[in-house]
This record gives sequence, structure tokens and C-alpha cells, in this order.
Amino acid sequence: MTEQAASEAAFIRRTVIAAGIVAAIGIALFVFWTASLAFFLILAGLLLAAAFSGVAYGLEFAGVPRIGGLLVAYLLLLLLIAAAFIGGGVVIVQQFNDLVQLAAGQIDRLAELLQESGFADGRQSDDPGLGTILPSASGLFSSASRAAYAILGSLGNAFVVVFIAIFVSWQPDLYRRGIVSLFPPTRRQRIGETLRNSAHQLTMWLAGQAVSMATVFMVSLVGLWAIGMPNAFLLALQAGLLAFVPTLGPFVAGVVIVLVGFADSPQMALNGLLVYVVIQGVESNVTQPMAQRWATALPPALTLGSQLVFGLLFGLIGVALAVPFVAIVKTLVGDLYVKDTLGGYADDAP
Repeated sequence: MTEQAASEAAFIRRTVIAAGIVAAIGIALFVFWTASLAFFLILAGLLLAAAFSGVAYGLEFAGVPRIGGLLVAYLLLLLLIAAAFIGGGVVIVQQFNDLVQLAAGQIDRLAELLQESGFADGRQSDDPGLGTILPSASGLFSSASRAAYAILGSLGNAFVVVFIAIFVSWQPDLYRRGIVSLFPPTRRQRIGETLRNSAHQLTMWLAGQAVSMATVFMVSLVGLWAIGMPNAFLLALQAGLLAFVPTLGPFVAGVVIVLVGFADSPQMALNGLLVYVVIQGVESNVTQPMAQRWATALPPALTLGSQLVFGLLFGLIGVALAVPFVAIVKTLVGDLYVKDTLGGYADDAP
């Protein structure tokens, strides 16, 4: 074979390989797009499994075997669910629904005020009007029948997530071994180490979020109760839960607090805004720095960008799970590509 023929054969081989890689990536993206809900449920199950493993790991320091720690974690989840129902969970859900309807009424009220002022219908400018931008409360919240179906579907998804978490946390080596077996023997040890590192980072990230959520809930409850905000407990609860979603979650929680305050009076809305500023100050300067000591923090632009993209593509579940997904991908890419293939991260520019 001549040198030119060998060169052409090598070029064809590289072209075929590149085309195969592009086709594989395209097929993977298509499968992920069509089955996104299933993938996000699996990711949620892995998050809950990491939480179970974190509880078991913490109990190991007290001398409790790992199996015993996992059983304690499962029991805690069961007790939490039972306490939610026995301790007035249905009443809380109804009160939360009333809170949502109150916030919706404030959105409609704001839209009416803008229409009366002439801004919403464009009478004072050539713009189409802010009325086309503001959401309609009737469109934000579904009817009772649709809500019932949504609740049933959510319960079914919750059972799937719980069972995935139990299976994975009970036998993590079984699933890790299956993934590692897909790679050549020379790479299996490194792949196993990377999977363990990813699981560790995920557990630490969850621990940090748990601390942040608890802090936001307690500070919100004390602050809102001190200013006499209506529905202080529910507002603090939703603020604590939304703290799980970095960047966007606290913003949404603050908007809800201000809207509910407006239902009472403008002064109450201002007081609620001040409490929200204090909450964010405590979280940003106390809880987040403490949490970031134990887990790798994502750059703020990457966090917000991933939430916007995943929210646009997959809706609310994409926003909620975008950050842990990106954290896992960042660990895998950093270990397997940046460190192993490229030789490490670049030094700081002079």
C-alpha cells in the first residue's frame, strides 16, 4: 500500500469514527429527550439514595453498622411521611393551596392596577403592554380535577423514587460493578474511583443543602412571626423547601412572601421584603460558606445557566434537578477528561 493510500485510509477511518461519535451523541440526546421524566426520576432516586447513605455514614461514627444505619434512614423517612399525615398534613396541604390562591389573587390585582394606570394595555406607549407579559393567575393554577390527577401521578412517581433509592443504597456495589464492567480492564479501577467520588460529592452537596434549607426555614419562621406576617409557618416552610433549588428557589420564595404581604398591607409587604433580605444575608454569609467547605461549589453562572436551560427544556423538574445533575457531570468530566486525558486543570493566568 502506498503512502498516499495509507493516508487516505487513515482519513476515512477517522471520519467514520467521528461520524459514529456524533451519531451516538445524537441518539443519546434523543433518548434523553423522549424519556426525560424517567431519567429525572432515576436522578431523584440517586439523590435520595445519597441521603440514605449520608445518614448511614454519619451513624457509623456512633458505632452503628452500615446496614443498621440504612434501616434507621428508611425508618426516619417512613416516620416523616406518617407524621406529615397524622400531624395535619392534609390541613397543611389545604392551607398551602389557599396560600397559592392568595398569591394568584395578588398577581391578578397587580395586573389590574397596571391596566388602570394605562401601562398594561399600551395606552401610554407603542408597546403591546405589560398585560401580555404578566401571567394570568387562572392559567397558573389548574382546576381541582386536574390537580387531583397531578397529585396521584406525583404519588406514583414518589414511590418509584423511594424504591430506586432503597435498592441503590442497599447494594451500591452491585450497580457500581455493573457500570465499571462496561469499560476495559485497564480503566476499571479509575472508573470505580470516579463513581465513588461522584457519590461522595453528591452526598456532601445534599448535606450542605439540608443545612441551608433548615437555616432558611428557622430564620424565616422567626422573622415572619416577629413582624406578624399572615401564614408565617407556611411561608417559612416554602422558603425552606425552595432553598433546595439554588439561585432561583430563594427568589421565588421572596416573591411569594412579598405578594402575601401585599394582601395585608404595603407596609407588611415591605417588612416581608426586609425579612427576606436578612434571610438571604444569613444564607449567603453563614450557611453557604460552611456547606462549601465540604462540597465542591459550582460557579454561579454555571448554576443559573443550567437551571435556565433545563427549565426551558424540561419544566419545573428540570429546574429542581439541574444543579445536582451538573455537579455529577462536572465531577465525571473533571476526573476522567481534564485530569486523566489533559493532565489536570490549567494554572491561573498571570
